[in-house]
Amino acid sequence: MEQTKVLLVDDEQDIVDTIKYSLELRGFDVDATYDGISALAMARSQQYQVLILDVMLPGKNGYEVSKILKEEIEQGKLNPFGIVLITARKLDSELREEFVSTWSKADVCIYKPFEMEDLLEKLDTVLETVEGQRSAT
Repeated sequence: MEQTKVLLVDDEQDIVDTIKYSLELRGFDVDATYDGISALAMARSQQYQVLILDVMLPGKNGYEVSKILKEEIEQGKLNPFGIVLITARKLDSELREEFVSTWSKADVCIYKPFEMEDLLEKLDTVLETVEGQRSAT
């Protein structure tokens, strides 16, 4: 079975190290980067199934990166992949809906601090959706 390829993007080294280690223990193939500009470059040059993307990033924020990449997927420039936004910034439900699914077009959002099991659950949901999209193309 092929490993699930993940791009992890967060500007905090400790968070990257912790999530990367936890995912690799569970069999994921994880690349990491620390800013929005390099996230765009890596997402365009590799075949990821999912991006785990922090909202507060140098260069371009996670909302912008998500929006750009999802539009490129819609235009057929990239193969489908899911995006899980992670943020410490709590938004009320109306703003969250606007920023996460409507504006950034991300698949889901999870709030820091979170349990690894919660992230894995979100990843499973997103990966199921992505597999369906890839099968349809």
